[in-house]
Amino acid sequence: MVFVANIREYKVSSKFIKSVGATVYSIGFPVSEVEKGSLSLEYISEKIGASGFEVSGSAVVFILDDIEVKTNYNTWAETLKKEMAVDVLKEPESPYMTIDVLNSIANMIKDFDLANSTPMQGLYFIQQLKSVLNNIENNNGNI
Repeated sequence: MVFVANIREYKVSSKFIKSVGATVYSIGFPVSEVEKGSLSLEYISEKIGASGFEVSGSAVVFILDDIEVKTNYNTWAETLKKEMAVDVLKEPESPYMTIDVLNSIANMIKDFDLANSTPMQGLYFIQQLKSVLNNIENNNGNI
């Protein structure tokens, strides 16, 4: 959040991590930016108000002590979720597909951990989605 707000506006990705039990937001930028010196880790640390940073392999973790930053994160994350949902849920084609229904389905898809699922779990998940859609059609839009 603070990197995107204070350094450069990179695309933010989100993924639900089962072991953490939450959605994790991340950005990626070319390591060449740091290697060339156009973005030093010290510069980034200073710009985002970090008290320090740790490098572990190819990952860099900045230590933020500012309470205001931590409280602003929840607001930022909620805004980001809504922005991501707007892209997916522009205009329902069916009169029964309300934004709330589409949000529910989008959340189901977003929270499904595809990378750590077996093919059978993937097929079962698709079957669950089909059941939800069939129930919506049969109940005139009510889940």
